[in-house]
Amino acid sequence: MPGYSNDLTVAAAGDPPGGQQDRVHLRILATSDIHMHLHPWDYTTAQPTATQSLARIATLAAQARAEAGNCILLDNGDFLQGSPMGDWVAHGRGLAGRIHPVAAAMNHMRYDAATVGNHEFNYGIQFLSQVLDSAAFPFVSANISRADGSAFLPRWTVLIRRVRDGAGREHLLRIGIIGFAPPQIMTWDRAVLEGVLTTEDIVAAARAHVPALRRECDIVIALSHSGIAGEGEAAGAENASAALAAVPGIDAVVAGHSHQIFPSTAFEGLPCADVAQGTLHGTPAVMPGFWGSHLGVIDLSLRPGDWQVTGWRCHARSSDDAAPDPEFLAVTAQDHDETVDFARRPVGKSLIPLNTFFSMIAPTRAVGLIADAGAAHAHNLLGDDLPVLGTGLPFKAGGRGGPGYFTDIPAGPIALRHVTDLYCYPNSFAVLRLSGAEVEGWLERAAAIFNRIEPGLPDQPLLPPEVPSYNFDLIHGLTFRIDLSRTAGRIRDLRLNGAPLDPDAAFHVATSSYRAGGTGGFSPRPPVAIGPATMREVLMDRIAGHPPAATQAPFWSFVSMPGTSVTFDTSPRAINHLHEVAHLPLTPIGPTDRGFLRFRLDL
Repeated sequence: MPGYSNDLTVAAAGDPPGGQQDRVHLRILATSDIHMHLHPWDYTTAQPTATQSLARIATLAAQARAEAGNCILLDNGDFLQGSPMGDWVAHGRGLAGRIHPVAAAMNHMRYDAATVGNHEFNYGIQFLSQVLDSAAFPFVSANISRADGSAFLPRWTVLIRRVRDGAGREHLLRIGIIGFAPPQIMTWDRAVLEGVLTTEDIVAAARAHVPALRRECDIVIALSHSGIAGEGEAAGAENASAALAAVPGIDAVVAGHSHQIFPSTAFEGLPCADVAQGTLHGTPAVMPGFWGSHLGVIDLSLRPGDWQVTGWRCHARSSDDAAPDPEFLAVTAQDHDETVDFARRPVGKSLIPLNTFFSMIAPTRAVGLIADAGAAHAHNLLGDDLPVLGTGLPFKAGGRGGPGYFTDIPAGPIALRHVTDLYCYPNSFAVLRLSGAEVEGWLERAAAIFNRIEPGLPDQPLLPPEVPSYNFDLIHGLTFRIDLSRTAGRIRDLRLNGAPLDPDAAFHVATSSYRAGGTGGFSPRPPVAIGPATMREVLMDRIAGHPPAATQAPFWSFVSMPGTSVTFDTSPRAINHLHEVAHLPLTPIGPTDRGFLRFRLDL
């Protein structure tokens, strides 16, 4: 970016910058995608977690503040939903005159400002407004408006802080904070937002509002609840943080939404990203993971007077070794205890184990149950003569979530926590009308998750290491094979009831509002029906009335490739479930550096 140089030197990630007498060092701390993971506790497994949680970030934030005299703490959205605690407060206990635990936690941590992400709207606008009203800091959003065109939240805010330079001289610094959310919220939460809110393209909104903000402040920080993609994002892009960083007048960007870490090697090769410098289009940027996995840190060196950014350092600090803040835990202790009890509530039973250990290489009952539940609900809801197909996807299947991130529910009683384990998000139920050709296109998009495999070579990685498994969203009720040797046209022998699928046939396909919006590269389509039930409610109804009792029929497989094998990483616990995929030629290889168990699959 013009006007930038990098004369800020830091001995190591996390150390404060060397004290330049004529510069002000401003430290920006940032969180994103906390998803109500406040305590180091997994409510779905009823066990403590060894990593993550906002309680650990509270410790890191206190340490990072102590290292720098001039410091602000910001949140980038998706704080309100994503764990059973969020569901308990929204649907179980209600606020009932009590402050929401995430607001209490963030007030305790002394956040300076925040924006909203897409999941803030899952529980409705009235509930969200109550939560925001109890926060002791401002929320901003530049690209969300009410139906009448007025701002839903302030487009931006200006924090006025007294800061000191390296010589101890005091200055008044005006810090502009502007926020953005994916415009797709209007599709993902259409049931509660239609006719109430509207959204604007992220970059267009920035170009409209940053100039006015710039006139009111000295530096501008953009809170972008949006992922980092290539340089040429189209209008309305979901992941537009890179393009946002190129908007004139923005001095730093906090990205999020895609649950990744920036700067990191995951973004090497992206033309607009400089991982070594920690910049997007030359602008300092950070993306701090998810669920409290990391604290984003941007250190800026500012020249008093014109407040030019003369240097920077960007990194994301892992919370793995941070002890939870005891005072933080005390602030939210009652909410935690209530959530533990809430998650134990009985739903039904399963006569078979439900797990996702092998869901990326074979049909599994855990995924099939989601598809069956959706198809049954759609059939009861619509009651027409079109064939009804359900979609199923593995939310927890390792990848960037690590070797412990798998669903593993034993046969026996099913509690609410198990349903949350199977379906992590309260997405609204939706039904689409698709042609046979569109069904095939859906499956092609799902199959694109795999690496291309070269015939005749051994032990090729089946999947990228941090692949989002929830994009492996298969339509059930058909049979087909996946040809890994191809990059396109991977779906082979697609059949319905044994006959080739008619591309002109019509179907009703049960899915979620999230997928209906086209997230994950699936083509967006207007739903035939949407809500009011959530997918978890649909799943609970199915389990209560039809306890899972049979294993999943092998309706899909990989095309045979003699002399070829792939490697597949899963949980070490999978070794006890090999009998569930006895039809596959699987061979254990051993543990990986990340703690997964690696298998060889002969094709």
